[in-house]
Amino acid sequence: MLSALLTEREKDGKPIRVGIIGTGKFGGGLVTQISRMKGMVVSAIADIKPENAEYAYTAAYGDDVTVSRVDSAQALEQAIHAGQFAVVEDGLLVARAAGLDVVVEATGLTEVGAQMASATLEAGNHLVMVNVETDVTVGAMLRRKADSAGVVYSLVDGDQPGVTMNIVEWAWSLGFEIVAAGRGTELFASDPAGTPDNVPERYGFDPQTLERRRINLKMYNSFRDGTKAQVEATAIANMVGLVPDIRGMHEPSCNLADIPKQCSLVAEGGLLSRHGVIELANSVAEDGVTMLDNPLRMGVFVVIRTEHPFIMEDLTNYHCYPGGDGKNFLLYRPYHLVAVEAPITIARAALYGLPTGAPKIIPSADVVTVAKRGLKAGETLDGGGGYTVIGQSEKATVARDERLLPLGLSDGAVLKRDVAPGEAIGYDGVELVEDSFVLQLRREQDEVVW
Repeated sequence: MLSALLTEREKDGKPIRVGIIGTGKFGGGLVTQISRMKGMVVSAIADIKPENAEYAYTAAYGDDVTVSRVDSAQALEQAIHAGQFAVVEDGLLVARAAGLDVVVEATGLTEVGAQMASATLEAGNHLVMVNVETDVTVGAMLRRKADSAGVVYSLVDGDQPGVTMNIVEWAWSLGFEIVAAGRGTELFASDPAGTPDNVPERYGFDPQTLERRRINLKMYNSFRDGTKAQVEATAIANMVGLVPDIRGMHEPSCNLADIPKQCSLVAEGGLLSRHGVIELANSVAEDGVTMLDNPLRMGVFVVIRTEHPFIMEDLTNYHCYPGGDGKNFLLYRPYHLVAVEAPITIARAALYGLPTGAPKIIPSADVVTVAKRGLKAGETLDGGGGYTVIGQSEKATVARDERLLPLGLSDGAVLKRDVAPGEAIGYDGVELVEDSFVLQLRREQDEVVW
């Protein structure tokens, strides 16, 4: 029904007015996709480099598009109400703007994301959270803020957590048990040691692509060193109420047919000690260098379970890959379309007041900080995708009891002692950035939750 409602909004001259904070590859792609839709318009964009925001508009509408740079709340609101395209440098102006229906946080920066998200919710605007790094750090607190304000806080369709949540919701609605849910990966043996410096080489980006698509090297390195998959799986866990079976998950090398077999209990020939877990399916063979024949790649999956023989028979006859002694079955989608699908979440929030998916108010998983290499006392950590650490998913209760440092608080923290490669870093081993907003919000979350 979204298309009919959007067409009606277009006809009535009342499009859903969207504000975007951050125009990297995702934000720019979102502007272009919305430009092709009825009943929705990107009214305002914030970026610390305003030229990036202006480029997003010209890439979507052509070089003759009129874009206004503004620098005050009053000027921004006037532009929105006049139906003009507005660009600002200060993201808080978009977060707090009256006249917007939905704000999209797409900076990818944990500290900035926490600030922008909190301001958006406090202003009474619906929030679509693309910034998964912030979500896994303080999502439970942001969800509480949204509920108190009577607005939507949602992760985004098109990104793997949102796409996975769509499948989970389908399975829940039909009464299936969720054995496991997660996403595919392409983790080569050399990837965990990767740094931002070798991102262009590993991805095959030429200088023109790096500039044209506003590629964030640190973010793209987090895709390849394994951190991003851990973060996104944790976001799935906190929406659904799942946990990692072990720290960092098993992440077996497997083709599609192997996923429901691996995501079964040990007693049934699988890897799991329990049902209700997040997991990753690596598309690289166990040798660490060869791609498998029929893997999931960057798609998403949910392994469901039924005990009823009729339903088992139907799912088998419809060629669902089985596992778990014939009671577990694979649901999957081999692609996620990122910014192309993101407007679906915006429309759901504005038209129905519903999220694609939101974290529960008590988190079930956390992303903890693990040394990428041997680190020395006095070194400054640089967060996910950098040179010093990676993130691994852990049960929230374990992370709490062992006082493990959330990855989202690691950027800028200074080590008090030497740390071995692969060692998890605890709160007691670092000096935190005490004036950090996300740290304050995380402490508030921990006090409320635990």
